[in-house]
Amino acid sequence: MVSKVLIVDDEPINVKLIEEILEYENDFICKTASNGEEALSILDDYHPDIILLDIMMPGISGYEVCRKIKNDKRYKFAKVLMVSGKAMVEERLQGYEAGADDYITKPFIDDELLAKLKVFSKLKKTEEIDELKTSILQLFSHETKTPLNGILLGSQLILDSPSLPEKITDYARLIKLSGERIHNLVRKILLLSSLRNDRKLSYKSQSVQGYLEELVHQASQNNQKNCAIRVHCPTDFNMNVDWKLFHVAFYAVVDNAIKYSPSEEHIEIEAFSKESGPFFRVTDHGDGLDPAAKEKIFDEFYSKNIENHSKGTALSLAIAREIINLHLGRLTVESNLGQGASFLFTLPPNTVST
Repeated sequence: MVSKVLIVDDEPINVKLIEEILEYENDFICKTASNGEEALSILDDYHPDIILLDIMMPGISGYEVCRKIKNDKRYKFAKVLMVSGKAMVEERLQGYEAGADDYITKPFIDDELLAKLKVFSKLKKTEEIDELKTSILQLFSHETKTPLNGILLGSQLILDSPSLPEKITDYARLIKLSGERIHNLVRKILLLSSLRNDRKLSYKSQSVQGYLEELVHQASQNNQKNCAIRVHCPTDFNMNVDWKLFHVAFYAVVDNAIKYSPSEEHIEIEAFSKESGPFFRVTDHGDGLDPAAKEKIFDEFYSKNIENHSKGTALSLAIAREIINLHLGRLTVESNLGQGASFLFTLPPNTVST
């Protein structure tokens, strides 16, 4: 996909130089403006992806042009690279305060300019895709609420009716079960959306051993594979986190371990308080992961086989990582095909409380 570049500079020789650098690059097309007013006047028709904006120009300065662009929601993903012959720190800071994404000095080094343009072109497209994904998730969750309530209520009323044929009852159970699965999906989507919109955490100090005991009890009740859960927490310690959200993240990983383990196999949970901070490991003995899938499984849209996908595991893991990220920690996975998988939780040192 071709990216549109707007070159804003009152010096024709500078404009010509940039055009020559991009002349043989198929990934970019260019348009020029000789001052800030002209640049602003053509934004609406051109919609540039990247703006190379000179600072010192007649009329309004590059700083003011940058502010106007960044304050207009229509161009919120457009990337502005301030251009100047000076390399003063004060000038750079002033550009960043105006909303600039980066800074490049004259005379241009061809490879550096091209590298920056390619990086910011990719970044803009990534941000646009991320917003589109979030919008789709939010739209889906809101548009399904009312019909879902009707499905769940209607199926329950059928099940509560006396003397129904067994076949009708089975159909009603299937409808209710399917409705509950969609309801759970919507609930996860809403949670993921809230996590990505600056959700505030409610911190509380609690014993890790006590929490793990409760978790094992809950997981065992819902464990249809009869997988034993072994906990290794040699020293109890208190942890100050948003326990409601932390449980959502940790339980998602434990549930995932059970789901992909053979029946009656064991799951291992380890918890340690280290100088670097709390450390948790959840290990299963399932089929393991293809190396190419290690990061993809944390993508809310990932499914190994999308046509036959039914459980929504990726969404749960995406939520888990988002929660741990909010706690300034990390959630990663170590795995090899045929050797199970280990999910690792690490949190900052100040998470441990007395």
